[in-house]
Amino acid sequence: MGLRKLSSMSPNEKSICFVIPHFVTFSTGGAEIQVHYLTQAFLQRGWKVELVCAGVGKEQQMESSVYYNKNIKYHYYRKRTIRTLEFFDVLRILKNTNSKYYYQRTDFALTASTYLFAKKNKRKMIYALAGDEDTKKNKYTDTLKNTAYSSIVKKWIRGVDLFLLDGLIEFTKRKVKYVVCQNQYQFDAYKANFGVLPKLIPNSFIGDGSMAVEKQNVVLWVGNNHPTKQPGLFVELAKQMLGSRWDFVMLGSACNEIVQDIVPENLTALGPVAYEQANEWFAKAKVFVNTSLSEGMPNTFIQSWYFNTVVMSLHVDPDAVFTETKAGYCFAGDLNKMQEELQRLMEGEDRSEILRNGEEYFKEKFDINRNVDVLLEYIQT
Repeated sequence: MGLRKLSSMSPNEKSICFVIPHFVTFSTGGAEIQVHYLTQAFLQRGWKVELVCAGVGKEQQMESSVYYNKNIKYHYYRKRTIRTLEFFDVLRILKNTNSKYYYQRTDFALTASTYLFAKKNKRKMIYALAGDEDTKKNKYTDTLKNTAYSSIVKKWIRGVDLFLLDGLIEFTKRKVKYVVCQNQYQFDAYKANFGVLPKLIPNSFIGDGSMAVEKQNVVLWVGNNHPTKQPGLFVELAKQMLGSRWDFVMLGSACNEIVQDIVPENLTALGPVAYEQANEWFAKAKVFVNTSLSEGMPNTFIQSWYFNTVVMSLHVDPDAVFTETKAGYCFAGDLNKMQEELQRLMEGEDRSEILRNGEEYFKEKFDINRNVDVLLEYIQT
């Protein structure tokens, strides 16, 4: 079935296809969780939902996930070493879909595939930024500067691959009409770099209101193994607090990068855990620490506010939520100041106002039904 032939098929007006490199049935990162929330919200509203993601060879694993939903029509493509080849793979897979709207999150070759497919078939594409880095030009070619290769030939091949990948992505970012960002920085940077005016719609959160866990003297860190997360700084922070009788806990794939010989006795690195288990840790932790160099509006902040956990961020301050709204703390990269503030909290200094601000900010921004209403009003005009 060709692209032009499909365009003659009239899709259901209440149908949407989500396109993302990985889905929550395989990877529980922030972007995957957000798309999962949206799929559930659209299903509850009676929409037909499809999903395209990498998954060839992992079908049984994904279908056994607690997040697998038989009411979603899944379409899987094969993940490639040469990343630009996925442009053609995804384009072929999209021919098997038939939705009115195509919501694409996390830029990759599939970003351009979705744009071409939607344009050819007169469908609406929505591009959703996954983080602040998605506002940048040369996003993927810049990674070559910090990557070592065993031969000049491999580096050259990867360089060409990433150059083409950036070209496909940036062309799409300049052309796509509907763009969703998470914070004011993304709004301004995307407009400046790609000449498109985005719609600011915060991330959402669906919590389990029945979860009642007593708070414990726990300082929590959560993240993957991306270099921008800087997990080693949390290890250093724990070392400075050895005599505090507080427990420092790390979750996520970044734990695999930690050299166990340097881990202090007050720190436990649990590695990747199920999303429900992560929520349990947020529920009982008194403090959440973020050491990332950049983020959008991370799920971990939202989880902290929902579970009444104090947020301490080393660098990231989306929409001035810490410096102006006072829903937590940002230390402008100063680890010593973070340590001093954490010490005061451990000694019992009152944080009730900070926690109230976080709770109010959560209620104002992150309700899933409110955000879906805003999204629909935006894309249906």
